[in-house]
Amino acid sequence: MDIVVVGELNVDLVLVGLPSLPTYREIRLAKDMRFTLGGASGLFACNVARLGAKVGFVGKVGADEFGDFLLRCLQQCGVDTSHVIRDSSGRTGICVCLSFPDEYAMASYPGIRETFCVDDIDFDYVKTARHLHMSSFYLQPALQAGCPKLFRWAKDAGMSTSLDPDHDPHGRWDNGMRDLLPHLDVFLPNEHEAKCIAGVDDVVCAAEKLRTMARTVVIKRGDKGALAATPDRTLSVPAFAVRPVDTTGAGDSFNAGFLFQYLRGSSLEKCLNWGNACGALSTQAVGGLAAFPAPQEVEKFLLDRIGAI
Repeated sequence: MDIVVVGELNVDLVLVGLPSLPTYREIRLAKDMRFTLGGASGLFACNVARLGAKVGFVGKVGADEFGDFLLRCLQQCGVDTSHVIRDSSGRTGICVCLSFPDEYAMASYPGIRETFCVDDIDFDYVKTARHLHMSSFYLQPALQAGCPKLFRWAKDAGMSTSLDPDHDPHGRWDNGMRDLLPHLDVFLPNEHEAKCIAGVDDVVCAAEKLRTMARTVVIKRGDKGALAATPDRTLSVPAFAVRPVDTTGAGDSFNAGFLFQYLRGSSLEKCLNWGNACGALSTQAVGGLAAFPAPQEVEKFLLDRIGAI
């Protein structure tokens, strides 16, 4: 395989076209909705598989109808689910996403994913891939303590590695993250996450600080593009202007485009442009999967916008 993804799975109920966030005792009517596969790790796995990567998934879902749905979604995208655990002791999680053109709010029931830990992972399966990716470090409490060991094993086995931390709902921004960063080839936070983890208020300072710990730091900045920092250079590329329908999963789509090219040995600039293109195109429909492009669509989009692929 090209990539094994270790991480969380849940279903998403995405509500679009709300006039505003509801307050207590109020109801707001959405104009559209989508019930879909969710979880940053799951969205990444499906989308990078759509680009042509051979992908396997390691995670945990409940032995329930939501779990059945998630496995079908992954399999339909070509993702190997043979190492997704079905556990009847808890329910598959769900996230309700209130989506606005440039922002979102979420309420989540984590479910069985909170019990997923490093002892659940078959490392003999993981090391059959070239690359290990994880998303949502802060949303998987039972897995956090074992992550440095997992990523150290991966590096010792000759794999490359990447991680998207996602938001820390407790606001601590550590929980072993600093022990994990030295084992990462690519660290993929958004701007807010990067500044919180680095403990600084400026995104450039955050990139400078984080690149002393991880090999390559790629900071997603939404409509401001993306910033990458390696030990010997810093590169910023602008975003592509689109009118978003729903931004759910745009960061995970960026990860898919970036890492797809990264594993092909492409230049840092090409990786960033593919990430930005995949992120932009993914916002053109409701949910994190519906609008994700085929590789030919990404190439055409880039040719039209910057004259290069």
